[in-house]
Parts: sequence; structure tokens; C-alpha cells
Amino acid sequence: MAVMEVSAIQFTWKFRHMKEDIREHGMFAVSGHGRTAGAFISPIAMDERELLRCRRRELARIEDADGAFVGGLDRSVVIHGDSE
Repeated sequence: MAVMEVSAIQFTWKFRHMKEDIREHGMFAVSGHGRTAGAFISPIAMDERELLRCRRRELARIEDADGAFVGGLDRSVVIHGDSE
């Protein structure tokens, strides 16, 4: 999906049409005074973003785990076996 850039004024004036076009383009980058001020994204892109955000949070927690926690996981796998 392509990202289309529009000015804030165009976004305001053409919002009705942009709601229809968002499915095709996936995202509109809305700019004001030459800088990106925000984005208008499709429902599919929003769901994808939410999934990635949750996944990133899970990975950050694992990265923050200390050695004792990782060791406990290893022992648990040895004791209970791998379910896969």
C-alpha cells in the first residue's frame, strides 16, 4: 500500500473522499507547514499496527528478563517437556 501525502487543508476539505480512498492507499500522511503532522490509516493498517505494538511489548518484556527467570524457564522445559 502506498502512502499518499496531503496537506492538512486538503485533508479537511476532502475528508469524505479520503475515507473512501483509504482502503486503496492504506495511509495518508497529513502535513502542515511542510512537516508531517499526523496520519490517517485504514482499519487493516490499524489492526496490523496494534498487533505489532502488542508483539513489541511482549518482546521487550522477555529482553528485560534476568538470568534467574531464563534459568527457571529452562528448568521448566526439562521438567515438563516441550509441548511442541
